[in-house]
Amino acid sequence: MQVKDKIQLLIPFTPLIAVFIVLILRPYFLFPVGGDTDFHLARAQEILQNPFWGLFWDNITYYPMGRPVWHQPLFNAVYAGLWYLAGVRFAHSFLCVFQVLLTVGVASWFANREYGIFAGYFAGLFALAMPAPSTLTAAIPAAYIPILAVLTIYYIPHDKKKACIASLVGLWTHMVALFCFIPLYLVDNYRDKTNLKIIALLLPSWLFWAGYWVYFKDRLVTGGIFYTLTHLKLVPPHPGSYAFLIFLAVFVLGIIGLYLLYNSNYRQFKLFTTYIVIVIFFSFFGFNGDFLRGFQFAALPMAILAGFAVERGYKNLSSNRSRLLSSLFLLFMVFISMIGVVIFFSYLPNQHGKGWDALETPFEGEYAPLKDYIENSTSANQVVWTERELSEKVAWMTGRSVSNGLYPDNTYGGTRGFVDQHQNINIYKSDGYVTVRDLNNNTIVQIKLGTY
Repeated sequence: MQVKDKIQLLIPFTPLIAVFIVLILRPYFLFPVGGDTDFHLARAQEILQNPFWGLFWDNITYYPMGRPVWHQPLFNAVYAGLWYLAGVRFAHSFLCVFQVLLTVGVASWFANREYGIFAGYFAGLFALAMPAPSTLTAAIPAAYIPILAVLTIYYIPHDKKKACIASLVGLWTHMVALFCFIPLYLVDNYRDKTNLKIIALLLPSWLFWAGYWVYFKDRLVTGGIFYTLTHLKLVPPHPGSYAFLIFLAVFVLGIIGLYLLYNSNYRQFKLFTTYIVIVIFFSFFGFNGDFLRGFQFAALPMAILAGFAVERGYKNLSSNRSRLLSSLFLLFMVFISMIGVVIFFSYLPNQHGKGWDALETPFEGEYAPLKDYIENSTSANQVVWTERELSEKVAWMTGRSVSNGLYPDNTYGGTRGFVDQHQNINIYKSDGYVTVRDLNNNTIVQIKLGTY
């Protein structure tokens, strides 16, 4: 293989290499990154304590009643396994890094294989253009659904077994998978015997989880079918932000790519369109009013399609116009993609500016003194009460059951009928301190949160 050929093989994956280098230089993942991190760490802690029951019931918070799980347990089970093998900081760090690299890598790999070198390069960069970058930087199961959907779309025409595996993993990862994977096989060819066999293999998992949430529907507090339409809200960043505007530019390019795909690969067009329409439509009927979540699920496919649009645009300009015009077009696309990359990395948590020196600081950060106090002052099976904002954090840090939850009764995310109960240890937070009180509201100790 000549040097030129090696360079061509490397070009589509330079975004992946660059992202890896930046993550090494700025290890934001060495502390909890916020978002849903406390929730998933609490679920992983519960699985460590009870490897079977913890998969299907959330009882470490909302004690003693507990609540049904909100997501299929595969992601949290992997979290627990990594935690068990190498510790909580490693588990958190690995999943954060793996999630970002896999997103960029799959975008470049798919676009390069299907559309060309420049498509792979730009798809990898565009994959960082998220409407809410925090959903890519924080390790969450939702980030894997677009990855698994893209793999399913790629393998349906090429390798049905691998497509089936990707879909099955999705069905055990996040609830939105119940709506978007099986339809891909029906749209591809509902008469194809192999597709029907795959659907038959996926149906038991689909029926189990659909039945699970139907059975517990009276316990889960949701806003109802039309909640989002009547309670529209937006997670940061706001649609007027630079992050969302860059995402919008990539989304428009993706629509152009989808149109081009219609004329060149109708089978793939059907698969992409089905997935994108389903997740965006579903976002209007869930997610506590946050309709941007649907765009988050669609961001990776649209990044790939945007890369395809750039590839086609460059080739058409090179063939039909001057080389100068095609080069200017390419430079403009590089400029747009680099703005998106810079904006994404600007959203990475600063984490006290410690860099790799954070390894000398407890993973729990400022809450490490509280963790030490609870572990030294209570038994492993003792129940504590905390203010709801601290419930999941105390649960995963200490492994103690907490008689409270982040979401109160009658609030989206809560569980009906739950009433929090004060215990011998009750924890309150205010002004950089945590106060521990007894059942009679007498102060036992006041703990200053750590400063780093």
